[in-house]
Amino acid sequence: MTRIVSWFSCGAASAYATYLASQKYGDIKAVYCRVRQEHPSNMKFLEEFQRKTNIAVTIIENQEFKGDIFNVFLKRKFLKNQYGAPCTMILKKDMRKEYQQEGDVQIFGYPIEEEQRMLDFCERNKEVVMDNILIDKAITKNDCKQWVLDMGFELPIMYQLGYQNNNCIGCVKGGMGYWNAIRKDFPEAFDKMAKTERLIGHAVNKSEGEPVYLDELEPTRGNFKRDQPSDCGFLCDFQYDFFKQPMEHRNENS
Repeated sequence: MTRIVSWFSCGAASAYATYLASQKYGDIKAVYCRVRQEHPSNMKFLEEFQRKTNIAVTIIENQEFKGDIFNVFLKRKFLKNQYGAPCTMILKKDMRKEYQQEGDVQIFGYPIEEEQRMLDFCERNKEVVMDNILIDKAITKNDCKQWVLDMGFELPIMYQLGYQNNNCIGCVKGGMGYWNAIRKDFPEAFDKMAKTERLIGHAVNKSEGEPVYLDELEPTRGNFKRDQPSDCGFLCDFQYDFFKQPMEHRNENS
């Protein structure tokens, strides 16, 4: 029997996609890859979603790294480059691949604005059979947020604070303006990432090819809206094998 697997991320788009999948197919498997650095309000949102929709969400978590991005960074001695970030690879993609079965129809929260991201994902994950349930209905990110509000859910805190996506508190894919917002809203998370940068010797930001460490970042640099990270989803799998290579075979600051 074909399983319908909807990947729930505690974001508005994945929540709406999961709801539509349940309406379309009836019996589905909703699955959440838990990452410990996401805001605690995410679990409240997940519980409210289950209660109001009667859709059970299975929570899976990487046991080796305890679902913790800093455990990944310290073990891999690497934060990010143009290929993506190892936290997503290990804590999300590896978990998805472990959970999925041949023949599954999988559903991701790609709204219409992210059609190209969906196509890129399909190109790099040819074994995955997808139902593009939001794109096929031309549903936008704002449509998804409005659905959440119409259902009476409380938006997760990251959305309420103006962040575009419901990523970890302090996503390494964010730019200077984003990190200056994190400094203000979540100073402890900012300080922890700043210390991790120095410990590893790798800055998440660069200017004119040179690293800009968070503990040296001027509070006025960057643009909050422009510098927000992309959604932390399963697309961050480009050049996946790159992250499995020993450090001497890759340039982490490239």
